[in-house]
Amino acid sequence: MRETRAVLVTGASAGIGHCVVRTLAERGHIVYGTIRKDSDVEKLKGIPGAIPLRVDVTIPEQIHEAVETVKNRGHGLFGLVNNAGIGELGMLNTWDDAALRQIFDVNVFGPHRMTNAFLSFLLESRGRIVNIGSRGGMMSKPYFGPYTMTKHALESYTETLRLELERYGVKASIVQPGGVATSIGDASLPGTVARCRKAKPPFVEECQSLADALLNPPSRDDEAEESETNRRLSPPEAVADAVLHALVSGEPKLRYLVGTEWEVGKTLDALVDKLLDENDNPTLCLNQEQLIARLVDRLSARSTS
Repeated sequence: MRETRAVLVTGASAGIGHCVVRTLAERGHIVYGTIRKDSDVEKLKGIPGAIPLRVDVTIPEQIHEAVETVKNRGHGLFGLVNNAGIGELGMLNTWDDAALRQIFDVNVFGPHRMTNAFLSFLLESRGRIVNIGSRGGMMSKPYFGPYTMTKHALESYTETLRLELERYGVKASIVQPGGVATSIGDASLPGTVARCRKAKPPFVEECQSLADALLNPPSRDDEAEESETNRRLSPPEAVADAVLHALVSGEPKLRYLVGTEWEVGKTLDALVDKLLDENDNPTLCLNQEQLIARLVDRLSARSTS
């Protein structure tokens, strides 16, 4: 993107979204950043080139108003970064229908609404769509169920977008952050704790332990080896760099995994386990030599493409 182009970033008031807005604006691009509260306008005013838009991705009327604003400004739109999202934890049995609908409404239907609303601009510019997923979109773990369910859905959504729109000049990518130093955990903590407190037998003790652990997290030891209980957080700038590559590269990747060496290793292990589970079936079960040969073939195909 050598020339100035316009990009819209949702969830721009803090964290990853705010960092992406700043990164793009510093490179001279016009950046629309969506916020949900009028009080968040000030958070973007200090970034030259950033244009705040009042948009809740669950409210179609506000999305329509944003489309009209972009249209009237006359810059078109080259990039859409679907970053807005929410995340709370808790055992699956503690989530009621309303809470489950809400997290899907924001994390899955939100990107779908925004993409459809701005698709005509992106088709005209032959632009880019970048969805902010999670390494949790490739794996599952206790207590993260609904959140990772939405990120699994976003994986499929992005891959389908890529297949359907690439022939029309629009390319879609998904960025998969691991732990990132943002306030999303603090924002979701009250809801998670309240949900844990409502757990019913026989899950009361387990949910109470989860709430206590979240309210009193262990201090990190940067000198010790990284583990599930001694996590390291990536800076939001690392995610912004991946978003930038997906927007500006001549050959953007479908997936961008962003995280520490430990996180990447855990994610790859989970994917290998899925591969082995799929292979362990009564109709077709490749032996070790055949599996390795298939992997080598895929690597070779990638290197020559």
